[in-house]
Amino acid sequence: MSPKNDQEIMNEYLSNERTLLAWLRTGIGIMVFGFVAVKFSLFLKQLPTKYLAETLPPNSNFTIYLGIGLLVAGALTILLSYLRYIHTIKLLKKGKYQYSTAMLTFITMMLFVLSISLIAYLIIAASA
Repeated sequence: MSPKNDQEIMNEYLSNERTLLAWLRTGIGIMVFGFVAVKFSLFLKQLPTKYLAETLPPNSNFTIYLGIGLLVAGALTILLSYLRYIHTIKLLKKGKYQYSTAMLTFITMMLFVLSISLIAYLIIAASA
């Protein structure tokens, strides 16, 4: 295998930056969804009952907690992506980059659990 030239090395660094930016967008998107969930829950609680004659919003604060969980998940995504970015830079400088799926697996599982919680809540709220 031939040694890498300057262009290939620069492409690796730029690829790492693009990956960080993609994870930042993902984290922000997760946080926005959490913020909307919390704000919508608070909005429903503030509506007078005359506007909700047939239906009553659930008294549970689960949506607020779920929204806060999504905000935390988004913040963790941003933090973990930055830490992974720094780690990858160090490995690239040493020429010893190793692919790892640990962060991706953690974030995927965290979002999966939050998604299942939201689905369960919506099913319970719809049947009540």
